[in-house]
Amino acid sequence: MPIKITEQAIEEFTIELLEKSGYQYIYAQDIAPDSDTPERARFGDVLLLERLRKAVGRITQNKAKTIDTKDDQGINSKQIRTLEKLRDTLLPKLISGEVRVKLEQQEAGT
Repeated sequence: MPIKITEQAIEEFTIELLEKSGYQYIYAQDIAPDSDTPERARFGDVLLLERLRKAVGRITQNKAKTIDTKDDQGINSKQIRTLEKLRDTLLPKLISGEVRVKLEQQEAGT
């Protein structure tokens, strides 16, 4: 009997893996243009430019300090392993059709 996997289950699994690798999850509505803490001017803005600028600054500073710190290598290795796990487990199943994603429309405002 095939296992039913929903888009929500895949999203939750992916978020969990990324959080375990050190990424921070932020609910989209918390940074929406009409929120108390907007990080984009329009919903169509894909890149969060201020976050990107800060990340580039951190990367540049870290590279300038040293490339050889154990902490940087540990975080980077963890993130690489997570992405490899996603690539090796979920992606082939999605491509082969073994996992079917059913898109469900949500009501406005949810």
